[in-house]
Amino acid sequence: DEGSRLRIPTMGGPAPASDGTPGDLLLTLHVRPHAHFTREGDDLHLELPLTIAEAYRGAKVKVPTFDGPVTMKIPSGTQGGQKMRLRGRGIARKGKEPGDLYVSFRILVPTSDDPSVVAAIEALEKADPEDPRAAIEV
Repeated sequence: DEGSRLRIPTMGGPAPASDGTPGDLLLTLHVRPHAHFTREGDDLHLELPLTIAEAYRGAKVKVPTFDGPVTMKIPSGTQGGQKMRLRGRGIARKGKEPGDLYVSFRILVPTSDDPSVVAAIEALEKADPEDPRAAIEV
């Protein structure tokens, strides 16, 4: 944790009032923010990008963890902002159960102006004409 102190016996400099016996080394830990993970206690959070096809059909995708990548099965119909938990893939601390990794999904929309992409988006819109904001009332 940020500001934690760690003592390493006999690895410090010689004590001034002794026969030159090394003292203890005291370290104060500083935790830098990570580019992709955020931390809440021992749990980690990751926003994982998915293509429209992966979210719609479901997929098996690689998810980075600090122990190496793992494969996560994404269910069909996954929505942006939806979360899944990878138990025990968070921060591991001595004497405690490791935290969890919470993966939330961000659906990536194509930015290409290629006519085939435009046609596919229009076909999607016609296939599901429901207003996604219909339930929002003011």
